[in-house]
Amino acid sequence: MAKSKEESGQKPVGIVAKPSEEGVLILATKIIAWLKVRDIECYVDEEIFSDLKAEAQGHSKKLYRSQFTTECDQVIVLGGDGTFISAARHPASTPSTIIGVNMGSLGFLTEIAQDEIFEILESVLAGKAALGERRLLKARVFRGEEELHTFFAMNDVVVTKETLARIFAIEVEVDKTAAANLRGDGLICATPCGSTAYSLAAGGSIVHPEVDALLLTPICPHSLTSRPLVVPGSSTVRLGISESNDINEPLYLTVDGQEGLELVPGDLVEVTTSDSAYKVARSDSRSYYDVLSEKLNWASGGPRGS
Repeated sequence: MAKSKEESGQKPVGIVAKPSEEGVLILATKIIAWLKVRDIECYVDEEIFSDLKAEAQGHSKKLYRSQFTTECDQVIVLGGDGTFISAARHPASTPSTIIGVNMGSLGFLTEIAQDEIFEILESVLAGKAALGERRLLKARVFRGEEELHTFFAMNDVVVTKETLARIFAIEVEVDKTAAANLRGDGLICATPCGSTAYSLAAGGSIVHPEVDALLLTPICPHSLTSRPLVVPGSSTVRLGISESNDINEPLYLTVDGQEGLELVPGDLVEVTTSDSAYKVARSDSRSYYDVLSEKLNWASGGPRGS
């Protein structure tokens, strides 16, 4: 006899989707129906809920995107990397499993093919899926003695300026030790998962997502010796906006390219690896290195495995 929802402890399964992606509504409707047959409650991203047909709406509930990692044990993402990040970057006491389904875009994070979704979902619900755990970054912004805000990032925390005409200085401290006084267009603090995003474009290394590390990648540094640096994931990195900066344009902290705030000289940004984490469902049909090759054309000059 099947267990009731109360006995199984199964929370609702969430569906987060990018409305403009072709085929999203069709696949979301199929997933809702699949979950209904198994008596599993479903929450749907409020951005697409109103576009669903009445029957699908009747078998699901609307939820805001920031709530999925706290309300759902499994979150299915239909879309690209931006949609994946917007779902995964919210901290939760218990890690949710994110199932990223590629809807035809370049998406590096959404590696599950559409025809794999039900097999992978079945495996995840049965506790048999291959999962990788990822941790968020935590960024605290201080102005004097006041803590202005705390942010959480899946990919990266970036300090930069509005235009690229003039350089500015950032005083970098790692574990209470002065590490660098960087001058340039800014600095990226990234997770290993985020190493293939903005950090890579700025010249940073690709770091396997299961490595416990924190990446520091200067953006167009004034000195050619200011190279990217990888520090232990347990490190506390402090970025001080130097009082010597005399630029008359805004400086910004940007978190995952999705939110942030304006900084002023004297502000301090403290970046650590957060206790909050999420899990990623992996496809059995391709390895991490296959994804690197397919999505980024990495090391594609010869056959792999030779």
